[in-house]
Amino acid sequence: MNESLASQSFKRFKNNIASYLSVGVLCGLFFVLVTALSLVDELVLIIGVPVLALPFLFASHISCYLLSIGEEIKLGSFFRYFVSFFRPQFRGSFRGISSFLKSLAVYGVIMLISYFAFYIGFKAQYGDLFLNSANELVNQYLAGQTYEELLVILEANDGLMLTFMMYVSAFPLPFAISAFMGFISFNSISLYYRANINNGTPSLMRLAIANAYSRYKRSLRKDWLKLNWPVFVLPLVGSAFGVLIYFLVVRNPLYLAPLVNAGAFIPYIFFLPFYFPNMEVLYTRYENIFKEGNKMAIESLLERIQSSIDLSEEEKRNLENSFKNDNEEKE
Repeated sequence: MNESLASQSFKRFKNNIASYLSVGVLCGLFFVLVTALSLVDELVLIIGVPVLALPFLFASHISCYLLSIGEEIKLGSFFRYFVSFFRPQFRGSFRGISSFLKSLAVYGVIMLISYFAFYIGFKAQYGDLFLNSANELVNQYLAGQTYEELLVILEANDGLMLTFMMYVSAFPLPFAISAFMGFISFNSISLYYRANINNGTPSLMRLAIANAYSRYKRSLRKDWLKLNWPVFVLPLVGSAFGVLIYFLVVRNPLYLAPLVNAGAFIPYIFFLPFYFPNMEVLYTRYENIFKEGNKMAIESLLERIQSSIDLSEEEKRNLENSFKNDNEEKE
């Protein structure tokens, strides 16, 4: 009877518990630290996530994997893995740009829904006071008023419109974060394949990965979801606690979004030590699939070369053998 992926992952965790705990907790704390940048300016996150958070997550993946096979990881080594994220070989490991755009679409759709929901709620609660404030804000904005003048309207009536705007913008955050983390997590299965190919051609590697995902995406997604469903759930649960702290303690709408952000990422501190072995056993199951994708990529490339160049049958066979042997040496 085949051992389940969850059992394999937990066994891997138990055999290297100190490594997974140290790297996983550190990675989770780093994510929370990056989200703290939103206290300075939420736009800073647009820089902090791709330049700091994703490379750190990548280095954590590689470090956990090497520690699990008995290799020693020092601070200098971790920094090298961090920098390696920007090498062509690992570019696209998380598909960060497409993942961000898709999660941004999730944010937009849910914000639209939350706008109408909160509009109905505030209208029922505050009546004409809210409607007049909303109309005044829109009219002043269209008239090209300065930020300071708009801020006066937002802070009027005990910050009624400011509270409304913060509620509308904060509510979709945990859903967008959940979607983003899910997208990058599923795509990151390929980074182990990338790490095991020495001096591989980036274009050929991307083609091999695309072949593997296109042929086995449904099976990959099913197994990934069995192991990593908390990736989606934890931001929602953590953000709910952030909202609870806001209502019980803070009550300042300016701090609602940072509390939601922090609440979304704090639970990952406890999950990441289990997440990394999950991803490792998942890749182990599909390793041969990625290698098959590599062979298909080579064959596709050879067909294009052979069709574009007038070669004899013997020359074609020699080219094919040379190309395959060279690629096998790189693996």
